[in-house]
Amino acid sequence: MTMIPLPANAARQAGPERVFTSWAREHQRQNRLWAASLAQISRHHDLNPAGDATHQLQAWALRQARAKHLHDSAIAQVRASEFGA
Repeated sequence: MTMIPLPANAARQAGPERVFTSWAREHQRQNRLWAASLAQISRHHDLNPAGDATHQLQAWALRQARAKHLHDSAIAQVRASEFGA
C-alpha cells in the first residue's frame, strides 16, 4: 500500500485543506487497519469465531461512521469554500 505524501505544513493549514488532510490521514489509517484485520482473519485460525463477532461488528461500524463523518465534513468544507459561503 502506498502512502499519500502530505505537505510539511499540513498541520498549520486552515480551512478545507486541513479538513481534507485530516480525512486523508484517517482514510490511510483505516485502510491499514482493514488490511491488518483482513490478514488476521484470513491467516489465523480462531478457535471461537463467534466469540468477538458482535464487538468486531460494533467496532467496524464505529470506524465506518467516523470515516463517513470526516469525508462528509471535508466535502462540505470544500463546497463551502468554492461558493464563498
